[in-house]
Amino acid sequence: MPGLFTIAKKELLDIVTEKKFLLIFATLLIVVLVSTFQGAQNFMEMSSSSSAYTTLEFSTSGNNSEPQIKTLSIGSTNLYWALYSMVKNISTVGGLLAIAISFDAINKERLSGSLKTLLSYPVYRDSVLGGKYLGGFAAITIVTLTTFMAGIGVFVGVTGTPLTFDNTARLLIFLGMSVVYLALFLGIGLLLSIVLPEPSTSLLAAIIIWLASTQLIPNLGWAIASIVYPFSFTTSGNIGKFGPSSAHELLRKVITGISPSASFEQTVSGILSTSKMEFSGYTHVNVPISLGQALMTCLPNLIYLVALLVVVFAACYVTFTRQEIR
Repeated sequence: MPGLFTIAKKELLDIVTEKKFLLIFATLLIVVLVSTFQGAQNFMEMSSSSSAYTTLEFSTSGNNSEPQIKTLSIGSTNLYWALYSMVKNISTVGGLLAIAISFDAINKERLSGSLKTLLSYPVYRDSVLGGKYLGGFAAITIVTLTTFMAGIGVFVGVTGTPLTFDNTARLLIFLGMSVVYLALFLGIGLLLSIVLPEPSTSLLAAIIIWLASTQLIPNLGWAIASIVYPFSFTTSGNIGKFGPSSAHELLRKVITGISPSASFEQTVSGILSTSKMEFSGYTHVNVPISLGQALMTCLPNLIYLVALLVVVFAACYVTFTRQEIR
């Protein structure tokens, strides 16, 4: 495809010199650094204290109806709790950045007439579309890598956590999933810029999709699960607990998993969770989770995100190559 890399290079230069890109990039970098620093401090506190959080349990034996507080601890090697804010910021601000890059990639040039002029040269539409996407992909890769390295640098510097082979592998998978997630929103913005004629319309549609992914679908999943399976009081032996049932949690995860943002967060949380707690009466123990076990648990979400990215890009290709350019 002649001209592919030339178009990609021009697109990358246009993106990185735009004020909107620099503004959102700076915002993402600042919030990641601040939140990672706070997360690292909380991680140090949890590592030195056994009272990470508490749950309220009720005794059902005898006449004792007073609530009993049971203290639970989080494994000091659980990376997810330390990097939770970093994951959330990439999910929200990062998705917004990817949309800002691509929402007017095609319709802006169509309105100005530069797209028709470009296609009058011996350049295939495949090259135009591929160049636009590659330029945007290079931009979000630079953003993700810079933000990731800065955040992990702050985390390691504050906590002194050694980067073992297991931790490094988990963090690299986190980095790869972040690139895939942002590439998905980049493709969504590009598709909307192909389908919708006005940049303002495609921006509005992209923001609606972003809000649905980050806010609406997760909240809707919780609401539907709470209606179908309300919170209930359950007993196990002589211990009673009020909260959601396993069916409630399963339904919530299924509905929430439709959201790319929630699916990304679930995948990363599974990869970065290095231990889990198992209970037997009043006792609990932290059980290690190997990287292989974490990957198998997160495999459905991982496949969903990659498949969604392929579908979105295929829709971009089919729509753009068949579209009449005037």
